[in-house]
Amino acid sequence: MTDAPWETGLLVPPTYLNVILRDLEPALAKRVLDEAGLPERWMAGSAEAVPIALMQAAVTSLRGIIGEHWHLKMIHRLNLFAHGSLGMAAVTCPDMGSAISILERYVTVRAPFVRLELRLDPDRCVLRLVDEAGLGEPWRDLLEIVMLGIQSLLEQVHGSPLREMQMHFALPAPPYDSLLEERVQGQVIYGSRWHEMVIPRSWLEKTSPMHDLAMHRSALSRLEAEFAAVADRHSVTGMVRQLLCAAPEHPPSLGEIARGQFITSRTLIRRLKSEGSSYQKILQEVRLRQAIKLLSAPDFTVKQISYMLGYKDPSNFGRAFALWTGQSPGEFRKSLGSD
Repeated sequence: MTDAPWETGLLVPPTYLNVILRDLEPALAKRVLDEAGLPERWMAGSAEAVPIALMQAAVTSLRGIIGEHWHLKMIHRLNLFAHGSLGMAAVTCPDMGSAISILERYVTVRAPFVRLELRLDPDRCVLRLVDEAGLGEPWRDLLEIVMLGIQSLLEQVHGSPLREMQMHFALPAPPYDSLLEERVQGQVIYGSRWHEMVIPRSWLEKTSPMHDLAMHRSALSRLEAEFAAVADRHSVTGMVRQLLCAAPEHPPSLGEIARGQFITSRTLIRRLKSEGSSYQKILQEVRLRQAIKLLSAPDFTVKQISYMLGYKDPSNFGRAFALWTGQSPGEFRKSLGSD
């Protein structure tokens, strides 16, 4: 049995939520944040990825304030700049085929709860959106946002509306079907086996009017770095490592990390074990890396460094460091000529 999405600890980039909040009156934006349990600093935007459970709480609030069609009233805000390096890398590709390849590989940078699969038939191209987190019909608005976002990017590469496209949804028609169909440029088909976008295969050779080799290379470089960071963050080990690195003086306990990810301590222990890791192993690794970095510079004494790494007793830091490296902190620093 797979875990429900709110139990997975899946983290979602804040970009789209930031755009949506900016479109609301301040009082309504604050209400969404309060109901979702997000801090008020999000009123000014945030770079923090959030657990999908909090994103879903924000979506629930938006539905209550605006209605089930809330996302269709705001989809115009999700323009090229909202898609960041993913959008720029796609639209500056030489052609439609290259743009689709970019989306297929990197879509998780913006929407880590889905995966794209490309299938080429003799006369058509099928881009399938796989509901990787098992969101299903209760969260169809998130899936529709992704589909409409992809449509927007492909339209810019195509250079005109995608009238010959078919957009399939593996769900029945929603109550707001007429509004959704207004936003889709081609034909909408409900009750399909998969969420898919189908376009003529001949479109793959269409040259992008926004093709720019220098801009494409720059955007692709940033995108690859973001992709690597997302891959690390979405491993449980990487997530725990990032949280420990963020608070070296007061590292969160295993229980605190588990509560922050909406899972039990036992579940977190099990998932770390499945990746060949543990909380103590990661904490030791983080402290060793930080200790070596701090000892390699003359700015702080060994005693200060021990406090900076969360040790109340400097002698405990000394023993731990000797166990890790076979040297005392002082001996290690002398070996570097930093004393």
